[in-house]
Amino acid sequence: MSLVPCRACEHQVDTSAMACPRCGATDPGKKISRQSRQAISFTIQLIVGVSLLVGGGMYLWREFAPIIKAAIVKNNG
Repeated sequence: MSLVPCRACEHQVDTSAMACPRCGATDPGKKISRQSRQAISFTIQLIVGVSLLVGGGMYLWREFAPIIKAAIVKNNG
C-alpha cells in the first residue's frame, strides 16, 4: 500500500482508496480520470473532423470554382 498524490488536490492518498478523504475525488490514485480521457478524446476527434471538413471544402473550392465561374460568365455574357 503506497501513497500517491491525489490527482485533484495533491493530498497523499493510498493507491487503493476509492475517494480522497480531503477533496472527495473518486479514484484519487489514478493519473487521469475516465471523464478527462473522454474529454481529451472528444476534443481530438472534433479537431480532426473540423480539419477534414475545412480541408475538403478548400479542395472542392479550388477544383470547382473555376468551372462555376466560367459557367456564370458564359450564361451572363
